[in-house]
Amino acid sequence: MGANCSKCHGTGMVQDEKGIHTCWDCLMNGDLDAHSKKLPDLSLRKIARKI
Repeated sequence: MGANCSKCHGTGMVQDEKGIHTCWDCLMNGDLDAHSKKLPDLSLRKIARKI
């Protein structure tokens, strides 16, 4: 994932006024791989703290 992404900071998830969702910038850039065997730790509490 885009570690330099200013929106998700490498998590692939973005929190905004509508809730938590996929980082569309990383998705459009091809940084997200739905079939990756090496998945990041996506605890929503950890993501919410980073944002």
